[in-house]
This record gives sequence, C-alpha cells and structure tokens, in this order.
Amino acid sequence: MSLRDKVIKNTFYHFIAQAFGFLSPFILTPLIISHIGQTEFGIYAIVLGFIGTFGLLDFSFSASFIKFISEHYNRKQYDELNRTINTGLFFYIFFTAAICIVVVIFARQILGLINIPPELFELAEFSLYISLIIFFIATSSTIFVSVLISVQKMYLNSIIGLIINIFNFVITYILLISGFGLKGILYAQLGAVTVSVFFNVYLALKEVPEIRIRFSFLNKRTFRSMGSFGLQMQVSRFSSFLSEKYDEFLLGYFSSLGNVTFFNLANRVTRLGKFFPLQLFQQVAPVAAELNANKDEHRLNELFFEATKYMTVFSAPIFLFIFIFAELMITTWLGTGYEMTIYLLRILAIGQLVNLLVSAPGNSIIPNLGVPKYLMYEGIISLAVNLVLSFVLIKYYGIVGAAIGTTAATLIASTYIYITSAQYFKENPFKFLLRSYLKPMLIALALCIIVYSVYYFALSVISLPTGRLSGIILIIFTSGLFFTSYIFILWKSGYLNERDKDNMNKLIKLINPMRKKG
Repeated sequence: MSLRDKVIKNTFYHFIAQAFGFLSPFILTPLIISHIGQTEFGIYAIVLGFIGTFGLLDFSFSASFIKFISEHYNRKQYDELNRTINTGLFFYIFFTAAICIVVVIFARQILGLINIPPELFELAEFSLYISLIIFFIATSSTIFVSVLISVQKMYLNSIIGLIINIFNFVITYILLISGFGLKGILYAQLGAVTVSVFFNVYLALKEVPEIRIRFSFLNKRTFRSMGSFGLQMQVSRFSSFLSEKYDEFLLGYFSSLGNVTFFNLANRVTRLGKFFPLQLFQQVAPVAAELNANKDEHRLNELFFEATKYMTVFSAPIFLFIFIFAELMITTWLGTGYEMTIYLLRILAIGQLVNLLVSAPGNSIIPNLGVPKYLMYEGIISLAVNLVLSFVLIKYYGIVGAAIGTTAATLIASTYIYITSAQYFKENPFKFLLRSYLKPMLIALALCIIVYSVYYFALSVISLPTGRLSGIILIIFTSGLFFTSYIFILWKSGYLNERDKDNMNKLIKLINPMRKKG
C-alpha cells in the first residue's frame, strides 16, 4: 500500500472514531445529569478537570514521540527506536505515578477547595481515586499509541477506539438506568481505558516486533533530545491555555460572571468548528516525519501545499457558515437571551479561521522536521499580545474587548507563522496566498451570502413556528444547501487536480459499504 493510500485510510478511520468520541458526550450528558443530578455531575466535571490539569505538567514530552519514532523506524535504527520508546514509556510511568502519589496524599485538601456537601465527600474521594487510576493507565501507555501513528497504522488504534467507545456508551447507559450512578460511570470508563490500552500495547508490539522493553535502553542523551523538543512544544501549549483562561479571569474581574459564560459559549462553538478540519490532519505529522527521515524535500514541499489546500477546502466553508448563520445556531442551541454570544462568536470565528488556514499547515509539519521553535514563538507572541490587548480592551470595552483582543492576538501570531512557513518551504507568501486560498474562500463566501439571502427571504414569506425543532430543521436545510453547492462548484472549478479527485474517490470507496474487496 502506498503512503498516500495509508494516509487516506488512517485519516478516514481516525475521523470516524474521533467524531463518535466527540459527539457521544453531548448525547450522554443530559442523560447523566438526569440520573445523578447536577451536584454529583459537578463533582464528576471538577474531578476530571483536576486530572486534566495534571497532564499539563509533563512538559509536552509526548509531543516528541512521533518525530523520533518515525525517524528511527524508517531509518531502521532499532537501537535508537528502543531508546526512544523505553525512555518515553518509563518517563510517563514515573511521572504519572508521582502525580498519583502526591494527589492521594493531599486528596482531602484538594477536595476541600470545592464546596462539596458533607454527605457526598466520600463519593468525591472515590471519584478522585478512580480517576487517578484511569489517568495512570491511559497516560503511562501513551507511547504505544504513538508507535501505531508513527508507523502509519493509526487506523488500527482508531477502529479499536471506536469499538470500545461504542461499548462504553452502551455500558454507561445500562449502568445509569440500573441505578449505579456516578460510580457506574467511572467503572465503565476504567474498563474502557484498560481494554483500550491492552489492545494498543498488543498491536504496537505486533506491528513493530523489534520493540524491546528494558531498563537498559534508558538513555540520558535520548531523554535530553526528547525533553528539549517537548519543552519548546510545551511553551506553545501552555501559552494557549493561559490566553484562554486569562480572558475569562479578566472578564470575571472587570465585569460579571455572566459575561464569562457568554465568552465561554462562543469559544465552545469555535472549538466545535475547528474539531472536524483538525481531525483530518492528524496524519500530517507522521507523514512529515517519515519524509524528513528519507530526506525527501520535494515531497515535503508538496505536503505543505496540499495540507494548506485541504485545510482551506474544509475550514473556509465551516467557519464562514458559522459567521453568517451565528444567530440561527446560537438561538437553536441556547434559546433567546444570548445575543452577546452571537456577536462574540462572529468576532472569534474570524480569528480561528485565519489561524486554521495560515498557521495550522506549517505547525503540523515543521515541528515534526525537528524544528519546534517557530511553534513556540507563535505561542509566546499570541500570549504577549493577548496579555496587553485584552487587559486594555476588557477594562474599557468589556466583553467585546475580550473577543477583539483574542482575535487580534491570533491574527498577529498566525501571520508570523504563515510568513515563516512560506519562507521555510521557499514559497512567495503573496503568490502562495492567491494559489492556495483565494478560490475556495470566494466560492464559500459567495454561496454563504446566496444561501443566507434564500433563508432570509423564506422567513419573510413563510411563517415558521419558533423553537428548537424548527431551528434544527432550518440548520439542516441551510447547511445541506450550502455544503452541497460548495462541493459541486469547487469540484467543477478546477481548484482540485486529478490527484485530489483521486484522493476523494478513494475516500468515498472507504465510506461505501458495498465496495468490492481486493
């Protein structure tokens, strides 16, 4: 199987698995709350939040896995491969064990920070301990998932993950309706994680039989190389985390908690918009690392152009649709009274669209060539600009200032990455802009305006009942009309070449359950 066929296959199964994993909590959450109540759900959410925060303390060591594993595997440097795998494995075993020990010692003090009813404190302790076990099992085995991704076998991990997530969904539902409450949810998650890890370890060892798990492979030089790479990635990761929380903190300080809610809700919609395009690009990192290991500069340049092209094809219509139909989407989701969220969403959508188009392609490739510093610089620029702009704008303009400050910081940092990436791959930034972005952006924008005009005219002529159901129907109708027209016109526009169309046809064959084997 060619590299391109592997990428298409991996991307398809990864997208399906991630989409189910992303959407299933939206379906389960109302059911969980109805069975365990808002208080117990609050304990569940806060405990998971604590555990998620602990993951920020690893200095992004795992960010180096794909780069180094792909490089050594494709060069058949099996001793170096085993040094990388064992160093990563034992680092996370020791790291997660240390976190768990500290949290167990200070469990009561940590939980004491939360206003937990006395009668539920024992349940909260239990939830924390089970969550720690889940954290240890999942995090300490991260290296084996990276092995499968690095050797272009992501689809195996995705299929296993999809099957286990479906079983977890069903078992969680059964345990809830059987009255097991919060403990049942956590037991289901623990079982799912354990089974998932077992299969990931088994598949990694089966696909790469050269792997040997031994203390003797631990290596200081390997640890320093991986740590240096990861630390630069951590700066970017931590900067993004601080930027988002900083805006919410300033809003809470200078205005009301209600404004924090409006801002948070708008951010959630932009994250949903980013989810689908980003899942399609998970395979870019291992492909870049493999091509770099083989010193194939020509195909790396092609990869940058194709990554930019496909990111534009998928991101432009999604975010332009969000921008134009923000009012319909927010009103359908939340009801009336969220006019400020609609306004904020449109401001934030601009920044996130630019970030995806001009920053994501370079950031998905260049760090995996062993150059993570540009991603680090982007994070520092974004945080520094946001710290200053948001403080001034929120102080004088309130919640709108937060959105403008965040978007301005994103635009400036993304522009830096775009110019840097274009120079790295020896492209003229302006000519590359026209070649990569112009046609799909214009098609998507024109169609958005046309579809919105149809929608607006229809509402003025036809009297539809208000409510969530009619909103869902309108979203389905407008999005169906828009995306169908977009795909048709883009296909006929000449923007996609024969190679792109062949990729799409292969993807459709994967989707088609009636396809012939062999």
